[in-house]
Order: sequence, then structure tokens, then C-alpha cells
Amino acid sequence: MSTWSIAAAFGICTLGVFFAVPVVAQAAEDTTGVANVGKLIAHICAILWCAALQITMVDLTYRSEYLRAAMFQRAFAAMVELAIMVPLFLATNKPDMEFTTAYVHNESVAAYLLIYLSYVMVTCGELAFMCGKTAQRNWGIRPWSGAGYALSSMAATLGMAYTVSKGSYIIFYILDDPWSLDVEEVVSPSLSGLAVLFLFLGLTLPMVGALRERVRQRKQPAGS
Repeated sequence: MSTWSIAAAFGICTLGVFFAVPVVAQAAEDTTGVANVGKLIAHICAILWCAALQITMVDLTYRSEYLRAAMFQRAFAAMVELAIMVPLFLATNKPDMEFTTAYVHNESVAAYLLIYLSYVMVTCGELAFMCGKTAQRNWGIRPWSGAGYALSSMAATLGMAYTVSKGSYIIFYILDDPWSLDVEEVVSPSLSGLAVLFLFLGLTLPMVGALRERVRQRKQPAGS
């Protein structure tokens, strides 16, 4: 299960990054006729890859008697998040607005972003802890996996920093005391980009380690 979850997270993350590219997002809008559809797809992918990573870590760390319930809880939480976000997006979406901090003067945009950021912050907090513990257990036994989970923990920590950066701007804006939007528009994307980079590396290394182990086992003489 964990191997398939890692592969799913890798694919979903790639798709989300793809639709976050402005040219691709604009092409998606032109094709579908739905404004901001690229942003919605990127956010959905972020939620799904968080859920896939949670399922991966649950599979690696939970005992069998708790495994199914723990997986169901993470999947259910992701579905509830999407069930709230998507209708709010559709009700709020207009061609002359964007779902970014530059438009949080619109209360619905602010609510949408805070709901999205809250989920990402909570899941990244759990992932940072679980990946860190798993990295410690694997470090001396499976160094490739240990390094991969350590990088994944760093990615989750950067993801939390991203949500704090963007979320704090929105909250302070609501309180009529926002910090510089220009600074937020530099800091938050930088943290998000680093998180994605560390996540790609973190997901890749365990798979490389598993492949190396299989190759090593095949090269061993029979009966050795």
C-alpha cells in the first residue's frame, strides 16, 4: 500500500505543479471556460497529495488493527475538505477575481483560502512528525529511505511555513493590520516552491533505495 501511495502522491503533486504554471492555468481557463480553474485543480491536487502521503505514513507506522480506521479517517477528512471548498469556489468564482491574497477583501475568497490553508497546515504538521520519526528508524538500516523521509519531513515543515505566511496575512488583513502584500507574494511562493522541491526528492529517494535493493538481491548467487 505504501508504495502505491507514494506513487500516487508523486503523480498528484506533478499534476498540481503543472496546473500552477500560469501558461497552463490560462490554457485550462480557455479550454473549460471556467475562470481560475487552474488554481482550483492545483488546490485539489495539494489536498489529495497530502491525503496520499498521510495514508503512506499511516501504512508504515500504524499497527494492523488500527490501519484501516486510520486510513479511512484521513481519506474522509480530505473528502470533507473538498466538499466544503469546491462549492465555495464555484459560488464565489468570477472572471474578474483570483483566489489569491490580493483579493482577500472579498470575504468568500478569504474564507476559501483559510479553509484550504487550515487543512494543509494540520496535515503538514502530522506529516512532518511522522516522516521525521520514520526517518530516524530507517537511517541506519535503509539510508536511502531515511534520507527520503527526512526530506519529506522538511517539505512538510516548509508547507506549514507557507500556510503560516499566507494565512497570517489574511488574518491580519481581516483585523485591518496586514503586513506588506509585496513581501507575502514573495515569501509564500518561495516557501511553497521549496516544499515541492523537497517533496519530489523525498518521494524519489525511497523508491530509488527499493530499486537498488531489488537489483542487489537479484545479483546475489542462489542460496547465498
